Amino acid sequence: MLGLGITGYLSWERLTGGSPACVIGGGCATVQNSEYAQIFGVSLSYLGFITYALMLASALIPGFWGRLLGLVTSVGGVLFSLWLLYAELFLIEALCPWCMASLVVMLLALAVAVARVVRAGDLTT
Repeated sequence: MLGLGITGYLSWERLTGGSPACVIGGGCATVQNSEYAQIFGVSLSYLGFITYALMLASALIPGFWGRLLGLVTSVGGVLFSLWLLYAELFLIEALCPWCMASLVVMLLALAVAVARVVRAGDLTT
């Protein structure tokens, strides 16, 4: 739910042409308006929102398929978030605290997804 809130806010700002409030550092608008904040013309904030929605759905789907969906979406989310962090540090040269908060949430979601798989014994033969 926290990830949906973060990416929902960033998506809303993107849709309305606003700039995200950035109380730390001031790089939010720079990152959001950069060429690296989208893939194939789709904003990473939109993709993040969809990813968090799929993670929420995975928590509601019982059994193996729910655990698999949670694992796949959280791995993808972490990879995209790490790519964006790289872009912020080395290409854009500005940091967005909202994006960094989303990375932390993604990492926590990945830990939960892995724990679900391990606890269910999906990795045993």
